Amino acid sequence: MIRTFLDNGLTVIVHRMPVDVAAIYMFYNVGAKNEYAGIYGGSHLVEHMLFRKIEGLDKSIDELVEGVGGYFNGFTNYDYTAYVEVLPLESVELGLEIESKRMVGALFDPGEFELERKIVLSEFDMNENEVDFRLMYRASMTAWDTHPYRYAVIGLRRDLNKVSRDELYRYYRRYYNTRNAVLVIIGGLPEEKAIELARKYFGGLGEGGDAGSVEAWDENMPGRVRIEIRAPPNESPRLLYAIKVPGVHDIEGFREVVLFDFVVSGDRAFTYGLTAREPMAVPRSSRLYRLVEEGLGDVVYSYYEPTLMNNLYYVIVYGVKDPDKVVGKIEELIMERPNDEELEFARERIMARLSFSMDAPSKLGQYGLSQLFTGDNGTSLALSCRGWFLSLVVAFLVDVV
Repeated sequence: MIRTFLDNGLTVIVHRMPVDVAAIYMFYNVGAKNEYAGIYGGSHLVEHMLFRKIEGLDKSIDELVEGVGGYFNGFTNYDYTAYVEVLPLESVELGLEIESKRMVGALFDPGEFELERKIVLSEFDMNENEVDFRLMYRASMTAWDTHPYRYAVIGLRRDLNKVSRDELYRYYRRYYNTRNAVLVIIGGLPEEKAIELARKYFGGLGEGGDAGSVEAWDENMPGRVRIEIRAPPNESPRLLYAIKVPGVHDIEGFREVVLFDFVVSGDRAFTYGLTAREPMAVPRSSRLYRLVEEGLGDVVYSYYEPTLMNNLYYVIVYGVKDPDKVVGKIEELIMERPNDEELEFARERIMARLSFSMDAPSKLGQYGLSQLFTGDNGTSLALSCRGWFLSLVVAFLVDVV
């Protein structure tokens, strides 16, 4: 794997693999962490707009990529926004052309902006219809007062309804620039050729714009918080337990959390360079599965997404009959010191997941995002753990009587 820098500040990471495709990732150091009152949710809406009209492209991005049998996607995180194309080798320049023009040439057509606003608001409504999302959203609203993680990536309905096309266009022009981005090219292309093409398509772009880096900060909670929410009809009672854990800015704390996760939750697929972003049903091998074995719940899920700053680690228990017993058991499982067998199993699972996450260009390319925060390839994990947590939110969903 080679890392180089163009004269305009763009970081380029290239790696050759014995395959006949190439994955092109473009990571921007901008996400929910950069938002402010009036544009919460704006980073995600900007991402939507960057799949619309782009100056210099004669067709839509989906027509261009699918026309050569490729794959494309985009995603917005608390800390970054990313775009990806996986293409046959003979079409790799198409992906680089798309990304270079996307960086500077999005038009933000007013009609398309209003259409994408409606689409994002529809996504917001779909999320609100999910009980687990409402619980996690309520927990994050309780964990922080003014921190940008408070409103999650989807943002606030009020802001999504009111933010103007011009304000988000300025936001786009501010953060989409070469010094605030990492380009990753991984696949069958020779590394020297990949760097040459990066210079061809990005070397002529200017340096204007701001960096999206922020100083990590947090807000203290007033101790334990308990919230009870009435369940909708026909919904089973469930409990959400959330603890605040270190972000990647605290690299030693983050390494400990990764191991903690594999001990408590048993396993987790690594993706987007770090870990999966969907709640996961814990396996029988996990500590949390003891809740099921002891009859305290029917199913247990956990959710963890690494972020730059401290964030919440969630445990969701379905079919709860005695919330107090469940909370007590969860805290016992969290605080219990891991034994040698647990540590060895966790080490084995982490190494297996890391290996699996690096066996294809579309997976390995995702490690480029760690360049935004840590300056390395993100694959090194220390294997140590301690029993601690920073603060706590507990939210309950109870049956309607």
